[in-house]
Order: sequence, then C-alpha cells, then structure tokens
Amino acid sequence: MRSISTAKRGQSLVEFALALPVLLLLSVVIFDFGRAVYYSSAIHNAAREGVRWGSVHNDESNGWAGMRTAARQNAIGLTLLDTNFLYLGWGADEPNGNHTVQVTINYTFVPATPLVANFLPGGQISLIGDAIMRTEYDRPIP
Repeated sequence: MRSISTAKRGQSLVEFALALPVLLLLSVVIFDFGRAVYYSSAIHNAAREGVRWGSVHNDESNGWAGMRTAARQNAIGLTLLDTNFLYLGWGADEPNGNHTVQVTINYTFVPATPLVANFLPGGQISLIGDAIMRTEYDRPIP
C-alpha cells in the first residue's frame, strides 16, 4: 500500500507537467511583445535623431545621407537599410518663413517564435516611426 505523501508528490509532478507548456508559451508571448515595443521605440528615436540632424545642418552635399547616418547610428539593435526610409525630405514653407524637415522610417518586426507569428496577420508587424521639425536655417536643402 502506497503512502499518501508519495501519491501527492506524483500529483504535483503531473500538474506541473500540464502547466509548464502554458507558462512557457505565456513567457514567450511576453518576450516577443516586449521586443516589438522596444523596436517601435528605437524606430521613433532613430527618426527623431535623423530629422534633428537635418534641421540643424544645412549641408547641401550631405543632406539625405547625413540624416540616414544619424538615424542608423541611433537605431540601437536594428539594422536600417535604405529601403526602410519611406521619406526623407524638406516640407513646404510655413507662413512664418520657416521650413520643415521630415523623416519616416518603416521597419518590419518578425516575432522570434513561429507560434506567435501565427496569431499576427501575415506573421509580422509593420512599425513606422515619423518625425517632423522646423529647420534652424533660412532655406531648405534642394
């Protein structure tokens, strides 16, 4: 005849074995969601730094390349290609005579686990970071 304490230890082991996959799945979903939030923040920071560079520097020879470089340097943990930049440029004149500069970056986030990707449309999330600032100089770079 088995003792009651031996039966309870076996029951706890079975309950743990049933709950473990659910706990692991939940932790992976939280991990992927955290990565998506971080990437979104990094994209917005990169766009802001790129547009800041363009609003301060009136360098006609290095305009768009300088904004791309500034954005890439501030996209910590991401690799931004030229195709990630949806828009780099100068906007229309404002009524007070100032000009604006704008950077828009698109990045496709793919979850680390295929199971999480199954719940997303297309298996990925499109993240967009956009920033607009007024220039510190009189005329926009052509």
